Amino acid sequence: MGLLQEWLSSLEKKRRQLRLDRAAARARERRLHDAIEHVVDEINPGLRALGSYRKKLRPCVEHTLDYCASLVSDLPISVEVSSRNWGREPAVKAFFSTASEVQQVFSRSREIRDFFDHHLEAEYCHALLSMERRERTTLGMEMHGDMIRRDVRQTTVSFTDHRVLTPSADEQELKEKLRKRAFESLVAYTLERISELVAARHLAEEQRQLLNMRRKIDRLKGNSFEPLLRTTESTEEQAPGPVLYAQQRAALSTLNDYIDRIADVLCRPEDWLRVYRVPLHLDKMNIKLDAASDTEGYTLQLTEATLGEQLKRTLFIARFPRDELLPEQDFLA
Repeated sequence: MGLLQEWLSSLEKKRRQLRLDRAAARARERRLHDAIEHVVDEINPGLRALGSYRKKLRPCVEHTLDYCASLVSDLPISVEVSSRNWGREPAVKAFFSTASEVQQVFSRSREIRDFFDHHLEAEYCHALLSMERRERTTLGMEMHGDMIRRDVRQTTVSFTDHRVLTPSADEQELKEKLRKRAFESLVAYTLERISELVAARHLAEEQRQLLNMRRKIDRLKGNSFEPLLRTTESTEEQAPGPVLYAQQRAALSTLNDYIDRIADVLCRPEDWLRVYRVPLHLDKMNIKLDAASDTEGYTLQLTEATLGEQLKRTLFIARFPRDELLPEQDFLA
C-alpha cells in the first residue's frame, strides 16, 4: 500500500504541474494576443484587413515581450531612499545633493501621494527613480601621497531632473508595471518612426506637385514671348527631383510595408532599447576617481537605459518610507 500511495501521490503532483503549465501557457498566449492587438490599435488598425497580420506580427511581438521581461528581471533589488539613509547609502548620497532633497523629490510627486492615500496600510512605496547624469570638468586640488596637487582636472558627477514613476506596493508589482512600460516605449518608438515616414511622404508629395507646376510653367513660357525676350545670361532654376518622394512612397505604400516597419523595431528591440551597467568610482564630493588615485572613495554600479539615439537616463529601484513624506500643505508652502 505504501508504494501504491506514493505512486498515486506522484501521479497527482504530475497532473497538478501539468495543469499549472497549461494555465501558464494559456496566460502567455492571452498576453501575446493582447499585445499584438495593442500594437495594431496604436499603429494602424487597418492592418486587420490583412488576414495574416497576427501570424506576421507574432514572432517580433513575442520576442519584444521576452526582451522586456529579461531587462526588468535584471534590474537590481530596491534600496531605501530616505533622508535618514542619505549618509549611509552611497547611491542615495550620490543622487541627491542634500538629505532634505530626497524628501522633497518624493513628496512633490503626485503619484507617490496618491499611492499612500489609497494604500493606508503601506509603510513603503516601491518606485522607479529616473535621473539624468551630468558630468562637468573643473580644476581642483587632489592629494597624491603626502603632496597636494593643485589645478588638477577633475570630473564632477551630478544627477538632475529626478522623476518618480510607477509607485507600487512591492517589487513584483513594480517590475510587472515596468515590463509594460518597456513594451509601451518600444510601441511608441515604432509609431514615432512611422509617423516620420508619413510626414516625409507628405512633404515629398508637395515637392512633386511643385515640380509638376514648374514643368507646366516652363511649357507655357516656352510658347510665350519670354524665350524671345530672355537674355543669354538668364538661367533656369532647377526644381528638386522626386527622389525623396519615390523613397517614402515605397516605404509605406502597402499594409505589408507597415508590418515591415513594425518588425524593424520589434524584431530587434535590443537595437533601440538598452539597459546596461555603468561602474562609477567617486569620492564623497561626487568627483570621479581613477584607479591610481589615493583619495578614499566608493564604486557605484549604475543602471542606465537608452531609447533610440537621444534618450538616456539613469534608473534606480527605490523604496520610499511613508514616514518620510512631507505634509502636503507645509511642503507646498
